[in-house]
Amino acid sequence: METIEIKEFEELPFGENITQKAFISPAENGVEYEILSDSNALEYIDYLNLSKVVEILAEFFDVNASAMAKENMLCAVALGSSIENSFEKLIDCDPISVIGATIGFTKILDLECSKQLNAMKIRNVIAPNFEKDALDYLQKNSDINIIQVKSPLQELLGFCEKDIKVTPFGYLIQEQNQSKLTKSSFKVAGKTKPSQQQAEDAIFAWKVSKYIKSRSAVIAKDLVTRAIVQGRTNAIEPVERAMDIACENSKDAILALDGTIENEEIINTAIQGRIGLIIEACDGANSGKIVKLADKYNIALIKTGIRNNRY
Repeated sequence: METIEIKEFEELPFGENITQKAFISPAENGVEYEILSDSNALEYIDYLNLSKVVEILAEFFDVNASAMAKENMLCAVALGSSIENSFEKLIDCDPISVIGATIGFTKILDLECSKQLNAMKIRNVIAPNFEKDALDYLQKNSDINIIQVKSPLQELLGFCEKDIKVTPFGYLIQEQNQSKLTKSSFKVAGKTKPSQQQAEDAIFAWKVSKYIKSRSAVIAKDLVTRAIVQGRTNAIEPVERAMDIACENSKDAILALDGTIENEEIINTAIQGRIGLIIEACDGANSGKIVKLADKYNIALIKTGIRNNRY
C-alpha cells in the first residue's frame, strides 16, 4: 500500500460553511499555478471549482476550449474556432450560472474576454497565460481571482492515480477513471448512421459526461454543451430536465448518458426533444426494444462499451 504524506498546511478562510475550519496542502505531481490577484483569498469552494474546470480543460488541451463550474459542478463546456469564440458559446450555454462562477480557458486570455468577465462578475478565472493588457485590466478593475496554470494541461490528465474517499466504514480507494473514447472504438446500433458532425459531437459530449456526477444527461451540439444535468437518483429525470433546459437547442443534438438505457421513457423523451443521436454505455436488458424504437424515429444510437459512473 502506498503512503500518502500530507504536509505544509495552509489555512483557508473557512470550509464548506463559515463554521468549519479548512486547510490546503500541496499534492504530489499536482498542478503548478500562481495566483496573480491579491484582492481575495481563495476559499475551499474555489479550489473545488478550479479543479472541476482544470480537469475538463485537460481533455481539450490542444483546442480552443472554455469551461465553467459552480458549486463543485461543471456547468458548461464549449469548443470554438478561437478562444473568444469558445467563450461566447460558453456564456450562451448557461447565462444564469455565470455570476460568481469559475471560468477557465485552454489558451491565452485577451483584453476583450477580460472585460466581459469583469462585467459578468465571475469569481475566478484560470488560464495558461494572459495578455499583458488583459492582466493589467483585471488586476486594476475587478475583484476576480486570477489564476495562471503553469503546468501543461495535458500533463494533468489523470494526474492522481488513486481516488480516495473517507467513510465511517473505512477508506475507499479506487483507480481513477482513465477511459478514453474515439470514433473507432464505439459501436453504432440500429439502422440510423451518425453523420461526421454527430460523431464528433458524440465524442465531445461523452468526454464531458466523464467529469460529472451520475446519473446524468448531457445535450451537446456543434461542440457546445446545451444542457448538463447530473447527480440524480434515477435515469429518467436528468433526461427530462436536460430537454427542458436545452429547449429548441435539442433538435438534431446529441444526448450523452453515463449509463445504459433501460426504460423506453428515455427514448420517448428524446423523440419529443427531436434528438438526433444518443450515446450510452452498453447493452442492457431492454436494448432490443430501445434500438427498434430509436430506429423508428431515425435516432442514431451509439454504444461505447464504457461506463462513466462518478459518485
